Amino acid sequence: MPEGELEVWSVIVAAGSGERLDADRPKAFVRLGNRTLVAASLEAFEEHPGVSGVVCVVPEGWEDRLSAVVDDLAAGKVAAAVAGGSSRAESVRRGLELVPEGVAFVLVHDAARPLVTTAVIDAVLIGLAEGADGVVPSLAVTDTVKRVGGDGTVVETLHRADLRAAQTPQGFPAGVLRRAFATAGADAAVATDCASLVERAGGRVICVAGDPQNIKVTTRADLHRAAELLADRAD
Repeated sequence: MPEGELEVWSVIVAAGSGERLDADRPKAFVRLGNRTLVAASLEAFEEHPGVSGVVCVVPEGWEDRLSAVVDDLAAGKVAAAVAGGSSRAESVRRGLELVPEGVAFVLVHDAARPLVTTAVIDAVLIGLAEGADGVVPSLAVTDTVKRVGGDGTVVETLHRADLRAAQTPQGFPAGVLRRAFATAGADAAVATDCASLVERAGGRVICVAGDPQNIKVTTRADLHRAAELLADRAD
């Protein structure tokens, strides 16, 4: 992990609507077993000894509900909750603004990945300690991937040995991530992850081993799968 007294904070992005879950509440506040998705993610960073503080980004009007979750967990590292923006990147930007200037490293994590483990967080921190501008936990792509045009015609079959499926948390030196957002400006709105902004700004981003169980909950089927994996861990 990063050496010395350098602080690491996490920004947990929990502002998604979760429309594809067909739920009566935002995705992060949907139940997973006896807790919510955001509670599961918060707990992982609360318990990690390398993380000093946490900022949560939630849907507007859900800040008080997040406070209740924090109280239930007795999560002392949570410093603030802020309403998200119109895009994922804007939500991250708002969370990043609440990370103190003296913090050295930031881990950006999607609350929709509630099964993140200490091992994955450790791998990201080790990559940061080795001097990377960005660290992405990832998995090898096993399917054949084709790039297609607007009419569905195959343009190219990509070499899957060079491909990785990105997960979170993604880690960055705080200054690098702030500059990447400043450089991207309005173009940040189309970014699907923070690493792409750092890449675009010329940063060196590396991939480290992810976890097949660190799944992203998008649909009801994903939620059921996450619940099964969580139950297996408890056995």
